[in-house]
Amino acid sequence: MAFDRPMVIELTPSHPRYPTGVVAGRKAPVLSALGNLDLLDRPGIGFCGSRKASEKGLSVAADCAEQAVAAGFVVISGNAAGIDLEAHRAALQHGGATILVLPEGIEKFRVRQELRPVWDWARVLVISQFVPQAVWQAYRAMERNEIIIGLSRAMIVVEAGETGGTLAAGLRTLEIGKPLFVAEYDNMGAVAPGNAQLLDMGAQRMRRSRETGKASVAMIHEIAIAPRPLQPALL
Repeated sequence: MAFDRPMVIELTPSHPRYPTGVVAGRKAPVLSALGNLDLLDRPGIGFCGSRKASEKGLSVAADCAEQAVAAGFVVISGNAAGIDLEAHRAALQHGGATILVLPEGIEKFRVRQELRPVWDWARVLVISQFVPQAVWQAYRAMERNEIIIGLSRAMIVVEAGETGGTLAAGLRTLEIGKPLFVAEYDNMGAVAPGNAQLLDMGAQRMRRSRETGKASVAMIHEIAIAPRPLQPALL
């Protein structure tokens, strides 16, 4: 499979393909993109979780991503190890599409070794809001989450710590009133204490289906496919 990079496309807020989820306003960022821009026109579900996820968390992420693409959704996440990587891998492995939102500049992007066997530029879009040569910084990872939220019809948090970017992304999702679903499973408090915090603050529970043994995501799909009201600018 070829890994030749496509041309970088710059999306200004006035560009006709600028994503409507990131409202084009004075503070809306210029985006750099690689890959299939048509994915911006399809409904997407965002994934967020720990870089050091448990095996259970990775399994939940893969399960939810597989179900999402089977239902016609694009998987949207960051480009970090752990939950992000597993969601992208499962989406591509099962014939779906995925959007990677970078915490660094577009010129720093390389296809991860774990994704190479399933990589297909026709089913991938890579986006960065930072200048092309920007290096990874923790604050950029936090800012990157705003774009993931903006592009998504609903967000799924798999494993959130007591502090950190995943918890912050979940709180931000609740703050702007976008649907947030949080995984709930045995031993959650030990590996994902932030999940309970988000559930206490109004996130919806995502449990396992008794019939299939898989994550019960039908309600997520119903909410995500519904017409989306205009959202205030995220940035």
